Amino acid sequence: MAKTAKKDALQRRLILAGICAGAALFFGLLGLIQFKPLIEAELYTRDLRIRFGQPAPISPEIVFIAIDKATYKDILSDEEIAAAPALAEMSTGSWPWRRSVWAQVIQRITDAGAKVVALDLMFPTPKEGDEELTQVMNERGDHAVLGGTFEEVSNAGRTSVQLTLPAALASLGATEISKENTAGRVGYVNLWPDSDGIVRRADYRRQFQDTMAASLACRMLEKAGYADRIPASGSGLLRFPGPPNFNYKSIPVYQLFVPSTWEKVFENGEKLKDKLVLVGPYGNWSKDVIRTPYPNPMPGPEVHLAALGAALAGSFLNLPPPWAGPALLLTGACLALVLILATSQPVLRLLLLLVAGFGYAALTFWVQDRLNLVLPAVSPALTLLFGGVGCLGYEFVLEQRAKRRVSGMFSTMVSPEVLAYMQEDPDRFRLTGEKRMATIFFSDLAGFTTISESVSAEDLAKILNRYLTPMSDLVTKFGGYIDKYAGDAIMADFGVPVWVDPDPDSHAWKACWSALEQQERLQSLKQELKAEYGCDIDARMGINTGEVAAGNMGSDKKFQYTVMGDAVNQAARFEPANKPFDTHIMIGGKTYEMAKDKIEARFLANMIVKGKTEPVPCYELLAKKGELPDIKQRVIHTFEEGWRLHAQRQFQEAIAKFDEALALDPEDGPSKAYRKICEGFLKTPPPDGWAGEYIQTSK
Repeated sequence: MAKTAKKDALQRRLILAGICAGAALFFGLLGLIQFKPLIEAELYTRDLRIRFGQPAPISPEIVFIAIDKATYKDILSDEEIAAAPALAEMSTGSWPWRRSVWAQVIQRITDAGAKVVALDLMFPTPKEGDEELTQVMNERGDHAVLGGTFEEVSNAGRTSVQLTLPAALASLGATEISKENTAGRVGYVNLWPDSDGIVRRADYRRQFQDTMAASLACRMLEKAGYADRIPASGSGLLRFPGPPNFNYKSIPVYQLFVPSTWEKVFENGEKLKDKLVLVGPYGNWSKDVIRTPYPNPMPGPEVHLAALGAALAGSFLNLPPPWAGPALLLTGACLALVLILATSQPVLRLLLLLVAGFGYAALTFWVQDRLNLVLPAVSPALTLLFGGVGCLGYEFVLEQRAKRRVSGMFSTMVSPEVLAYMQEDPDRFRLTGEKRMATIFFSDLAGFTTISESVSAEDLAKILNRYLTPMSDLVTKFGGYIDKYAGDAIMADFGVPVWVDPDPDSHAWKACWSALEQQERLQSLKQELKAEYGCDIDARMGINTGEVAAGNMGSDKKFQYTVMGDAVNQAARFEPANKPFDTHIMIGGKTYEMAKDKIEARFLANMIVKGKTEPVPCYELLAKKGELPDIKQRVIHTFEEGWRLHAQRQFQEAIAKFDEALALDPEDGPSKAYRKICEGFLKTPPPDGWAGEYIQTSK
């Protein structure tokens, strides 16, 4: 039995482990096929970690000059506009401005000593002012970058990618944007989003046909002498220095040309010296906005600024090695299994799974925020939760199956309260066999053969049902288990398969009370059956307490929960032993000792049952404690005096006592029986060594 229990426990653990491993495999396969909802959920959790984590550092080497309005005529005075041609153009109200303006911007910034200036603008078609812009780029090209772009074009139903360079430099071709050409003055401004349309990485280099192109940020870093800061892979995951409009401070471009702001804001150019300066459109008017991990769109130049800052500070986010994903899935599966096996309480298990899931989410946040390492969050957490919930589901099915099994076996045999208790935790009792202390009850109808011969088969079935139903109800009322019916006989067990009473020994007196109430109910039932069917019924009962072997007994195909052992056999012999004493309920000595505070009984005999050599004490059960009439108490007292005289071989004196008892109660069966026994011993004395034992001659 122990081996079977261990085998079942091992099998259960293996199945639970298989469920957890299945969850890990399932989410691993979803990741392998790039299941879109899973990928997008993972990206979203990464975004949350960026939003609520520490922002990337703001680089002091970067200056952002913003084109925050299409015209500055409402800001600049006539005197200020007259002071600089660039301001006059900026105030015309016509956008885009003449390209000579950008030539002046580049010249102004480079003259101030900036390491590099880049225009996050595109000049794809020839326009007025290209000559001035070309001239400035030729003169200041080592410190200036213009924007180019890759564009998808459709032709005859086919889509291709086309490189567009600034018109001023277009004649030089793709070499102007090539990574190999360190003197190149063009960088692409494209930002490539992930599958969900959100930009999370900076692509510093990108292959275009036979050319490895450099981005605007890449060109700026190279010209500023920071080429070694660019990731070797050519791209990097961005942390971002803050949400839109709350990172790099913007300075309006017009302030470059207003003497007062040039002196105050730019400190006469000192603020631009040795800096990386980005000039780009900023504000809703420009429509240049990008979706990033933050809820609100981010101005395009801010993404380029994030790319510059990430390279300068080395604040990129890093992905773990390829083996980390499967390892984390396996860890989630193992953790789910450990948590499930840690306790048997479903609510506590679910709580542990949720705590572990949130704990892992917190861990991924901390690792990304502090160590710049992006751990997968969704798949391992789902493996943990689904594996755990799958195990809970499996164990729920097992529990329901066990409850149905218990219900199928015991629903008609025990009280609803006991059945609910057994179903709540089937592990409280074992069906494979165990030693238990129990009280066994047997009852049988007296003269059943005569009754069966006097009525029809249909009426006999009705009589039995009328008798067995209330008797069974009184068994289950006191927590008894109906072990079996054998025609008119009932076998019931008290104390198994479970005993819900706080007092573990109460099964003895409860079996006795059940028998007493059955006899009481039988008195009214006798009158009913006599009136309806003309038959007399009476029942004899035997009760004994002792250690039994309890469990499922039978064959592989058919079995039943029952009890076996010497205590059971003794109870079965007590039931017919009532007949010679004309008693109704006989109980064993162990039952009496355990129940004597709850019952009234008289010592009946030291009985040597058939097949045994040692006597066992037995008692007649008479009433619940305190309910025995005074006259009956006097009968019992007189009877017990007579029994002691009989055991001392004083048979004549004993007969006198039994006559005295019969004078009080002429129908007292034990007194009649012992008077007859004493008369027999007067004729044929008992053998030497006899001390009052009663020998049962039949079962």
